[in-house]
Amino acid sequence: MPRTTPGAQKSLQNCWQRKEAVERCDLALAKWMFDACVPFNAVNSVYYQHAIDAVTAMGPDYKGRNLHAIRGYYLAKTVDEVKIYVESYREIWKKTGCTLMADGWIDQKRRTLINFLVYCPKGIVFLKTVDVSDVSKTARLLYQLFREVIDGRISFNILVPCVAHCINLILQDIGKLQSVCCVVEHASGITKYIYNHCYPLYLMRKFTGGKEILRPAPTRFATNFIALQSILAHKDELRAMVTSREWVSSAYAKDIKGKKFVESVLDSLFWEECAIIVRMSEPLVRVLRLVDGDDRPSMGYLYDAIHHAKEEMMRRFQKRKPRVKPFIDIINIRWDGQFYRNLYAAAFWLNPRFQYDANIMDKHMSTISGLLDVLEKYAHGNLPLQSKITSEMKFFRNAEYDFGRVFAINNRILMPPVEDDPSILTTEEVESFHQALSTMTIQDTLDDDVINVNEIEDDCDDKVSKEHADDLLGVDEIGSFPSTFDPNFAPMDTEELNVFIQQK
Repeated sequence: MPRTTPGAQKSLQNCWQRKEAVERCDLALAKWMFDACVPFNAVNSVYYQHAIDAVTAMGPDYKGRNLHAIRGYYLAKTVDEVKIYVESYREIWKKTGCTLMADGWIDQKRRTLINFLVYCPKGIVFLKTVDVSDVSKTARLLYQLFREVIDGRISFNILVPCVAHCINLILQDIGKLQSVCCVVEHASGITKYIYNHCYPLYLMRKFTGGKEILRPAPTRFATNFIALQSILAHKDELRAMVTSREWVSSAYAKDIKGKKFVESVLDSLFWEECAIIVRMSEPLVRVLRLVDGDDRPSMGYLYDAIHHAKEEMMRRFQKRKPRVKPFIDIINIRWDGQFYRNLYAAAFWLNPRFQYDANIMDKHMSTISGLLDVLEKYAHGNLPLQSKITSEMKFFRNAEYDFGRVFAINNRILMPPVEDDPSILTTEEVESFHQALSTMTIQDTLDDDVINVNEIEDDCDDKVSKEHADDLLGVDEIGSFPSTFDPNFAPMDTEELNVFIQQK
């Protein structure tokens, strides 16, 4: 007899039937996803369980709407809801200000698109997408696009160049050096030969224990330096491979291309130059990891990270300064001409990790000027406010009042994002960071890498002051942007995105 009284314990048969029913439901939902090619990570959407709950509440008589209803009425209704949602953010923008961000990328149709987003303490909101395939991506174009986006209802804090993009430009300039270019081409020739031939690929995986060698990419500048480190890490295995009995006895060893491949692998000068370039570029790659990561904000660490990277590069080549000089010059040109902003100096000065380290602060005393410039500019002439901020700076500098609490002191250097010992990346770090780089959508460069603000300020009309023009011309790019409702939702998973990028 079935147990029907309230609170009665379920029988084993009822539990089994319940389990079968749940499995049938789950399987039906999974089959729909498979048939419709819905990405698996769509189940991470904030609306996934909400949709299931709504269907369950309707009961067994509910029938799903057809194609025309979904793409017509319900799409328009959702758009209206999103517009209302975005308007709620605008109220926060008026109170706190916000940051305008532009994300340049290329879609599957090879169109060059720019996404405009706005960041505020509540979150990120997507505003619009502009197709710029038919125009040059110059500073003047960006200025015009930013002006169109700013409709007078948005109060922006400050706009700065995308840090990850600027570091990519530094690595691009370094990659143009003749010594670096030759090494990258040499490494590319080795990896191309291996991955274009089945037996050499089999032997490589056998000698490396199943590990892969990252291949240089023509348009991903950071990836080239990561690939050099990857091939350098497998130097001994590759040399052992081309001198092994399996290779010598194969037909590839007698082929002209095969002999050239062996010469490339056994070229001692190549390996020496490869090691030098890896040691030279690795500090910069670590900075890129810092600014491109999502673990914690990097603004307060960027100023020190750049200077620390230069110091580390010079330390590693103390006896070969002429060799490192071109690298340092490139960094300085980009940093001084396009990269540096007073905001970075202010963030550095306000970072407790550095503020209470006398050795570090003594080397960067000039950052106080950058901080004062930022405070003066955004205090908008409010003298009482400036006086109050100055007092707070004194309390912070001397660790007085709440800044002197034991809790505050103990957390000054808690979990810093910059390693004290910037040693060579491990193999696992290289492979992990390469996967992260493969998802970046930063374009190679603008038509004019260094934005000349003065050339555009002359054309500003009365509606936008020259002071604001300086702010408007900065571009803050991001590799991808979250949904306006859920920052954890992504339309494509990493594997799908990697496949898409490789097709390009």
